[in-house]
Amino acid sequence: MPSRIVEFHGASPLSPESAAMATRRWCPFVDAVCKKSRSGGACVLQAPSSAPVIICPNRLYFDNFAVIRRVADECFEAGYELIVEIDAEKRRRSGTLTGKEVVVFGQGFSGEVGIQAPSSDEGSEGTFKMDFLLATVDGDLKPTSIVAIEVQTIDTTNSYSTASQAYYKGEALYHTPEKDYTPAGFNWENVSKRILPQLIYKGHALRREAKAQNGLYFILPHVVLEKIKVRVGGRLLQYPKGPGTITFHSYQVGPEVEKGARATELVEAFTTTVEQLAFAFVSPQNLPPLGIYEDTVGNRLNALSKRRRLD
Repeated sequence: MPSRIVEFHGASPLSPESAAMATRRWCPFVDAVCKKSRSGGACVLQAPSSAPVIICPNRLYFDNFAVIRRVADECFEAGYELIVEIDAEKRRRSGTLTGKEVVVFGQGFSGEVGIQAPSSDEGSEGTFKMDFLLATVDGDLKPTSIVAIEVQTIDTTNSYSTASQAYYKGEALYHTPEKDYTPAGFNWENVSKRILPQLIYKGHALRREAKAQNGLYFILPHVVLEKIKVRVGGRLLQYPKGPGTITFHSYQVGPEVEKGARATELVEAFTTTVEQLAFAFVSPQNLPPLGIYEDTVGNRLNALSKRRRLD
């Protein structure tokens, strides 16, 4: 299905705000070079008659990583300060730790942390990364509690580069920006192939951590959450946050505005367990009708038998 770029370098394509950022290949959401400038600088795509879809994680980091602060506010008492590891060590050495610090590892803070993965039968080792880890600490910088956060948007299929190249030149693709549709679509298969398996694995790994009393958080566009629900089928039972839970925070961009970026709104927040998600993933209820494979193959062969010529 085709789509059009509705947000380019942080604003509507060809708007003055977008053009200024596009000239610098800059992302206004994280105040850094756009991570998608090589592939096209798009923040949000929209298919016909569908809601806009956030395709870049940096687009979710609006308002100085407000999504991360929301998680911290849920898990810790009000008044906690988010700091980087270097500042935490400086405070430890100067004796100025207050006990109200949350050390944040991840983009925009202390950088991602690699978690050692178990070795394989062949003896090879590896790591996997959490997008963000939040840790409260004591006076010796020993973790007293840990919260892990995974952030995921959606990968695209085909390319929107033709539109991007036009926008970088200050031109509309078809001289009517509202109709500048591209062949790019959304790789919904990744929900099953990559997103859910990784989420379940990381949720199980985190469940073994005594300090992870709030489980795993998953931040994602709302349309991706809807696709996950369709994939697992049925209803995921809700649970209070605790060890072994996964809390979803889904976001959606608002309507087009005259200037700058669209608003980013929290659409849904709910908590379930790793087991609920894993069981639903391997035992989906929204399966095709019984005999669909036989019928499909039979219909195909039946249609072939009626052809007068076999080329």
